Amino acid sequence: MMEFLKSIFGDNIIITSYEYPRDTPVYIRDNYNVQLLSWDEHRCALLSPNSNSWRLPSLKKQFVNFCKLSTVPCALYLDRLTAQQRRNLVENRLPFIAESQQVFLPFWGCFFNEKCASVSHIEETMAPGTQLVFLYLYYHTGHNRTMNQTELSKKLRLSKATCSRAIKDLAESGVIEIKNEGTNKWIISRFDKPEFLRKAYSRMKSPVKRVIYVKNEPPGPHLLQSGVKALSSISMVGAKEYDRGIAVSARIASTIPAEYIISKREFEDFGGSVIEVWSYAPELLSDNGRVDDISLLLSLDNDPDERIQMGLDEIREKHGLPVKDYE
Repeated sequence: MMEFLKSIFGDNIIITSYEYPRDTPVYIRDNYNVQLLSWDEHRCALLSPNSNSWRLPSLKKQFVNFCKLSTVPCALYLDRLTAQQRRNLVENRLPFIAESQQVFLPFWGCFFNEKCASVSHIEETMAPGTQLVFLYLYYHTGHNRTMNQTELSKKLRLSKATCSRAIKDLAESGVIEIKNEGTNKWIISRFDKPEFLRKAYSRMKSPVKRVIYVKNEPPGPHLLQSGVKALSSISMVGAKEYDRGIAVSARIASTIPAEYIISKREFEDFGGSVIEVWSYAPELLSDNGRVDDISLLLSLDNDPDERIQMGLDEIREKHGLPVKDYE
């Protein structure tokens, strides 16, 4: 970015450290970095959010408050900027510099490059990796409790690219914030638990990819109770012999010997076990021998059986979700 600024203002422009004005509020000190941009005898304080999940209305308000405290002209310093955001800042006469080579410094001059960031497109439903990340955050963090992206990637056995995409999706949908500290990215929930889940629940889907039938339950440490059998262990719902009962990841499912697998008709005639193959590893969210509550709820959410929905209401009430209307 400095090379670009030098191409506009010349080689005498530099960025140095800058002290916050004495009366700067805590919310600005905690959420923004400040630097001093110098061009010959001219000075400008650059205020940059340390999280990429900022929202324009609060950004503008806090920037205006900071300008009132500063003894030099001020400008926002942003990583990315859409055309709509740029237009709004210009219309409100709020100076800024963006990494996309957007410069609006009315007290010095201005320069625009048409390469604005595209408006974020959030998919209607979460990808499996995104849902896994969200649920892990839901179970293991709370409002303003942080988790490191590297730690999260290792715990969930996700590639860095998959984990980054998941975090980007959740940040752009507004349920988490990301704070950068050097090379570390800290993930912070923007809401307390019930609200955190309610904000994201409509984008979540059943983790069950497919169902396979086997003669006998295969041995293995990664077999967790799921479906109606899991629900029966935490509610008054009674499980029938043919109700689904085991959840495994696709990787574990691929190790089941072919001679174990039978058709649905054979299962209905002679019995056996039903295995749900999940889009993420269910054991990553469970530590009690059955699948986690929210994944279980999602897997049975559209079941037409009223007895099952009444059992699921216990999960909904436990996690602050609305119960279903049966009328």
